[in-house]
Amino acid sequence: MAFSSSKSVLVSLLLVVFLVINIEPSLSQSTQQIIEKICRSTEDYGYCRKTFQAHLKAPNSDIVAITQITVEVAVDHATKTHQFIRQTLETTKDANLKRGLSECEEAYRLIVQAFDSAAVSFFQRDYDGVYKDERITPRVESSCEDTLATPPVSPQRHILDDRSKGMRIFIVMAMNAVQDLLNSRSEAPAAAPAAAPALL
Repeated sequence: MAFSSSKSVLVSLLLVVFLVINIEPSLSQSTQQIIEKICRSTEDYGYCRKTFQAHLKAPNSDIVAITQITVEVAVDHATKTHQFIRQTLETTKDANLKRGLSECEEAYRLIVQAFDSAAVSFFQRDYDGVYKDERITPRVESSCEDTLATPPVSPQRHILDDRSKGMRIFIVMAMNAVQDLLNSRSEAPAAAPAAAPALL
């Protein structure tokens, strides 16, 4: 009987541990709405949501915290893609691929530079600067993809497809987030004027 009772307690404890590990904290309604709006405008809604879920530090994150996530993931992805391009350039013997990747190396150098600058602007709370830094990135990323697709093409012209898709998503996430942040600042009610000092 005692053995059965102990076994029951052990099963209950294991169940509690399982639930604690596997249940994610539910997001606040406002955080869900912000993420929903941003992700609906990307080409891969599920990928966008998973990215936010993996990086949210609190379930009630505001637009400032969400914008920070978008800048950080964009910097990380652009940096890793740039490194991959440089490594491939060093090893490939395919002349057409090398031509295309040379253009992409320059494009991703500019994207890394733009998001690094956006990160500095963000931590200085210069959100207009964040937007200005980021706005060149869609055109620059597109130039890389166009170059790889321009004849004569390499049999390995799709080598950056997955990385390019990720970069496009992160760019849209970042630009939409900072635009929402700027809009929220412009829509915020003005501070009430200070009361006049009482006359003695």
